[in-house]
Amino acid sequence: MSTVAASSDPVKLVALYRRILTWLGVGTALGACAELAMLHHWQTPGQFVPWAVLGLLLLAAAAWLTRRSTTTARILQGTAVVAAIGSAFGIYQHVSANLDAGPLSGRFTGKWESMSAMSHLWAAATGSVGASPVLAPGMVGLAGVLLWLSTFRWVPGNGVS
Repeated sequence: MSTVAASSDPVKLVALYRRILTWLGVGTALGACAELAMLHHWQTPGQFVPWAVLGLLLLAAAAWLTRRSTTTARILQGTAVVAAIGSAFGIYQHVSANLDAGPLSGRFTGKWESMSAMSHLWAAATGSVGASPVLAPGMVGLAGVLLWLSTFRWVPGNGVS
């Protein structure tokens, strides 16, 4: 194998990984949109926040897919960080709402008060109690992380697109 062929293989592999990460991120964001739609997540003004974050994330990903530049990479990275932070807040909000619903749950009638704090947290995080799913905000964060990774250490003009 020649030196030129050996040096271009890692470059091609990194470019392939970037494309895969980008499309996985886009697919995850679209999956989160589908999940939100199935949950009718538009009943209150606060429920529009993940829609806005996902919309911005998908627009930034489209810009990155259309034109690879330092600007589009930075925009996608910034939007991805906002999505990850928003996801953490959404997970907190959902688990908190589920914890609040715990004492009212028919499933845990008479048991909730005797359960440990860790059992409360586990029930709230796994959806055993409450109506707020933790998967949807988690998907927003996953989409952000995947899209951030697709631009990680990207340098214009290095042959890796």
